Amino acid sequence: MKVSNENHQNPLGDFISSLRKKALRKKRELTNEQLEKPVSFWTKTDRLIDEIGKEFTIILRTKGCSWALGNYGGCSMCGYIQDANIKEVPSQYLIKQFDYALERKQNEIKDPQNNYILKIFNSGSFFDDSELDITVRMHIYRKIAEIKNIKEFVIESRVEYLTADQLSILKNNLKNKYIEIGIGLETTNDYIRNNYINKGLMYEKFLKAVDLCREYDIGVKAYLLFKPPFLNEQGAIDDCIDSITSLINLKVNSISINPLNIQKGSLAEYLWYQNRYRPPWFYSLFKCLKKAIKQEDLTNIRIVSDPSGAGTKRGIHNCLKCDDKMIQLLKDFVLNQDIHKLRDYKEVDCDCKIKYDMQRNYH
Repeated sequence: MKVSNENHQNPLGDFISSLRKKALRKKRELTNEQLEKPVSFWTKTDRLIDEIGKEFTIILRTKGCSWALGNYGGCSMCGYIQDANIKEVPSQYLIKQFDYALERKQNEIKDPQNNYILKIFNSGSFFDDSELDITVRMHIYRKIAEIKNIKEFVIESRVEYLTADQLSILKNNLKNKYIEIGIGLETTNDYIRNNYINKGLMYEKFLKAVDLCREYDIGVKAYLLFKPPFLNEQGAIDDCIDSITSLINLKVNSISINPLNIQKGSLAEYLWYQNRYRPPWFYSLFKCLKKAIKQEDLTNIRIVSDPSGAGTKRGIHNCLKCDDKMIQLLKDFVLNQDIHKLRDYKEVDCDCKIKYDMQRNYH
């Protein structure tokens, strides 16, 4: 399926495309041995729908996101294409990647002490046949259907790859699992999404995808980007509050809030090197969450945030004195789904709060 473009008049897309092509020219073709192993896989404590459990995450190495490889260069904050093979990866290698990770974690996963959420990421769309074809998907479905402790299955896709046929096959093969599809909405604001993020997606299309998933009793996880390029801290707070509120009212199943981290080869990195962008502050994220979320909301929706690069100069950060405390507060909120956990951040009395207050409307 050809990837549609909802923002063909966005001049930023041409610049992002040129940056992407420049970064990709430096990539080397991967060996067959490299293609037999996933980019990464791990297990750790995570929030399931109704309990604290474990996550098992596998990042498959595919050809990469069709949107990033296409004429429009992909999203302004994303550098995941750097982990991809660029060229199409044959099905047998993708199956080997999945089996490689599963075999090394199966004893842990089959331990009855913990329930698991399995997350499969592939730098693009799970239902894009040019990344993973039906042979690979069916292999994955059959394998995880047999593992009782995997209670939840989470994958990602752009909306143009979500079809009734794909969802029907998925649901029929995993009848006893809670299934959730992550969609990179980033914001409910069409202008910000398509002019600052270069997403190529209109909110109307997202709403249709939500309706389609509901027809098959499949959950939707909406990804929100916290502080896209060209927004300052206050703008990021306001935009994310509006987005969270809209998605709570829409009754999506989960919201994943992702503070922007600086990824290689992205427009965000280009702006960061020029000192025209700073990753968000924890203060801003906590202000947003506390204002947008009521405790009663969390009985019907799961809100998560697991920032990449947290506490580093490329990720969400305050300062070296208080970053670790902020990271722990965020983890406590996510695991317990208790908004009151974030109230403790005011007890983190740090000098950097003065600097933050001075920069909030300008940086």
